[in-house]
Amino acid sequence: MKTFERRMAVSGLEFRDDGDGVTLTGYASTFNDPYDMGWYRETVDPGAFTRTLGQNPDVRLLVNHDGLPLARTTSGTLTLDTDRKGLRAVANLDPSDPDVAALVPKMRRGDLNQMSFGFRTNEDDWSKDMTQRTLRALDLHNGDVSVVTYPANPNAAVGVRAAGPNVEAVAAALRCLERRAASPDEIMSVLTQALGYFSAIDNIVDAAQDTLSDVLGVTNPDVESDADMMASEMQENSALLNLELRFLELKRFQAR
Repeated sequence: MKTFERRMAVSGLEFRDDGDGVTLTGYASTFNDPYDMGWYRETVDPGAFTRTLGQNPDVRLLVNHDGLPLARTTSGTLTLDTDRKGLRAVANLDPSDPDVAALVPKMRRGDLNQMSFGFRTNEDDWSKDMTQRTLRALDLHNGDVSVVTYPANPNAAVGVRAAGPNVEAVAAALRCLERRAASPDEIMSVLTQALGYFSAIDNIVDAAQDTLSDVLGVTNPDVESDADMMASEMQENSALLNLELRFLELKRFQAR
């Protein structure tokens, strides 16, 4: 099962209310326009949507990637295509729909003017140092394009997501190792960095638990004794050592 991802919002959402209906037009993604993903930069290739659009994907128009659909490709009320700029969405909205009625004044005032999209990755490329990712082929089926309040930017996503690479990125590092697209030293660097990020996330959760337990006046369920803390540190050190030993074995294997 491929990971479902969401990406940067694109400004420039427009709408037209001609009395018979509301037409919404905007770009959910732009091509060759690098954006920051925290620990690497990402670019959408101009051919990323060619295959999926040719398969007539079922895509919904949502608000903030949630709720009931305002339009849908399978009903003919949402159309997706690409041009030199990016993935363009055109939706015919029903003005009698309460969700649309709530949306239109906010778009008219310019309070809502951004779009984003949800997708799965079929094909991507990483640079050898894992700092650049290019999305080559994406799957929009059962995904969405959304009018959004805030950009779907991992750097702004509730701290934990912004702390470092996600599981998909770590998996990509392992795939690079399997096809020998990067050296063991490069992969070791990425995964060691990931381990440090996961440890930082653990510290964030521990701090939140301490605060909540104080506010609620209850015992923190994760409070450890000195012996438990020492054992936990030993386990973490052992996990890092095992990771380093594993990559030393891989380096020796590739050197044969």
